[in-house]
Amino acid sequence: MKRLLFVLLTALMINGQGLLAKTVKVTIDGTVPPSQTKLYLIINEDTANAQLLPIKDGKFSVTVKVDRDAFIRLHDSKKWPEYSAFVLIPDSKHITVDWNSGAISGSPMSQMLKAACKEIRDSSPEGFHIDVFSEDPEAWRQAREQGNAVRNKLLEQQKFVVRRVLCDKENSILSVWLAYCFPQLFKGEFEGYIDYAQPKWINHPLMQKKR
Repeated sequence: MKRLLFVLLTALMINGQGLLAKTVKVTIDGTVPPSQTKLYLIINEDTANAQLLPIKDGKFSVTVKVDRDAFIRLHDSKKWPEYSAFVLIPDSKHITVDWNSGAISGSPMSQMLKAACKEIRDSSPEGFHIDVFSEDPEAWRQAREQGNAVRNKLLEQQKFVVRRVLCDKENSILSVWLAYCFPQLFKGEFEGYIDYAQPKWINHPLMQKKR
């Protein structure tokens, strides 16, 4: 992770230019479960300035002005961005979310980001193990081999998602959120790619927070 950040910061100093800042106005509304009484709106993980949204009859609505490449997180907690149900990118003037179904309407890029994060979480090898009900050392050896093979396969699936996003030039800005929440996946070949390609999103303000 330190090497990735070094690459990002070095490219920032060399280029001397960030993303093309353009402010957009977006209205975000939706529904939440009746039991939910707290909802934060957090822009680019600036939790110190998180906005607590009013909820009435299980509904909320807010209009904000943000940079076009901003990440807008809606969550009942300021913590755990990697587990947030809704992280939105303002690619339209009106975005609607539904906590009950998990649906996002009006924002194709937000839908793609949600799907990518879900695929990465669902493929996580963390905590995977195979139970062995035997005292035979050979059975334990085979179980370890099988477990390692499955974990490696799951890790490759996660890296496939990262590779797919990185190669999508039109929507490569999604890589910022993935790098922020899943830095362990941005090592090795992906560090080399970033170093070589120097994509414009390396200057995103969210990346500065990992210093």
